[in-house]
Amino acid sequence: MKTEKTVDAKRNALALAARAVEAAQRAGADDAEAYVRAAGDLHIYWRGGQVENITRASALGLGLRVTTGGRTLLVHTTDTAPDALADLAGRAVAMARTLPEPAEPTLYAGPADAAAQANPDPDLAGEPLAAKTERLAAMERAMLGVAGVTASNGCEWSESAGAIAMASTRGLSVARPFVTIEASAQAVAEAPGDSSTGGRWVNVPARRYLPDPGELGRTAGARAAALLGARPVPTTRAPVIFTPFTGYAVLACLTEPLRGDMVVQERSYLRASLGEAIAAPGVTIVDDPTLPEGPASRDFDGEGMPCRRRALIDGGVLAGFLTDLGSARKLGVAPGGNTGRDGYDQGPRIAPSNFLLRPGDATPAEIIASTQRGLIVEGLSGWWVGRSAVTDAFSSAAKGFWVEDGVIVHPVAGVSVAGSLREMLRAVDAVGDDLAITGRTATPTFRVAEMAISGT
Repeated sequence: MKTEKTVDAKRNALALAARAVEAAQRAGADDAEAYVRAAGDLHIYWRGGQVENITRASALGLGLRVTTGGRTLLVHTTDTAPDALADLAGRAVAMARTLPEPAEPTLYAGPADAAAQANPDPDLAGEPLAAKTERLAAMERAMLGVAGVTASNGCEWSESAGAIAMASTRGLSVARPFVTIEASAQAVAEAPGDSSTGGRWVNVPARRYLPDPGELGRTAGARAAALLGARPVPTTRAPVIFTPFTGYAVLACLTEPLRGDMVVQERSYLRASLGEAIAAPGVTIVDDPTLPEGPASRDFDGEGMPCRRRALIDGGVLAGFLTDLGSARKLGVAPGGNTGRDGYDQGPRIAPSNFLLRPGDATPAEIIASTQRGLIVEGLSGWWVGRSAVTDAFSSAAKGFWVEDGVIVHPVAGVSVAGSLREMLRAVDAVGDDLAITGRTATPTFRVAEMAISGT
């Protein structure tokens, strides 16, 4: 029965997309593409042993891109009745004709040979609400059981499940189910004259990939309690160890310069580096939409192109860029299937799927033990400010632990770390074996041989 519901959702979404394309053709569009997203959403906020808020929503939305005379316009609606679609298409074509002639033509995907994606968690919507709230209760109980934790800042559960479909005048006709689940816990720890916060957050495509609720809560509590008594260290240059809780930020800063459109526009500092060693040999960074446990896995992208695993940095060498149809054509490469959409009301944009630093052979304990003196970064704040494809600067407020002679000696707060991303990538001298894919962007523990640390 659950499989039949998934099939029906895909079929209905695809039929709606096809009807919208037909309406655009009747209105006089030269080309058209429809993107349909049908979803049911649930959010639960739990705090202090009880539910504080529950929100449910369901939405069916359609985005329609039309091209006439080389001019393209995107419109969107939640009214999918036949008359409403005809009116939407007619107005879209009329408005498109008033636009100035674009510098570049809009490219549309043709028929896609994408592998069928199964629903990763077909029973999710049928799970009783009580089971979801008990999961949050178990997280909070475990978190509050950690020594030093005095309060809960809340535990949250969010889920979204439904279907995405695309159709176009070029013969594109694809649909897939999707599921995304987020769970988080936030703790407050206190000691005389001191307090700290810590948490744990995961994003997975099915309940079977969730960590145990108790483990998630204990981790959140332990991260808060461990930073009690934190203090700055003197300004210095030293090795910096990024954990999976913070390494994702370094990886996220690479998405902009790795975008093919930024390269074409000569706005990426990596534009002339293809085939060159830009990182240490132990650094391999992949975009992998095929992972069963990946929250951003997909069989087709935001343009309807088939997706595949791609190594963008392979053994330290820049091997490729994230591309859409337009940038792939200009770069003379096959389309990478690297676009996403922020919603049915948005057009496609270049974005990674599951973006990962591949694991190495060292354990986190071995990396710490081999560090004479340095900083373990457990939290970052502000790293996203000033992110750009043009510059490789990385800077962030940080907290974590100071290491001397391979041993953690005290927690650290009130410092910042900074460096050039190019220099940081080349200086990665250890990569851990602890990669856990609990978010779209993920890394194992890794060490940068030297960075600037600003403290007292």
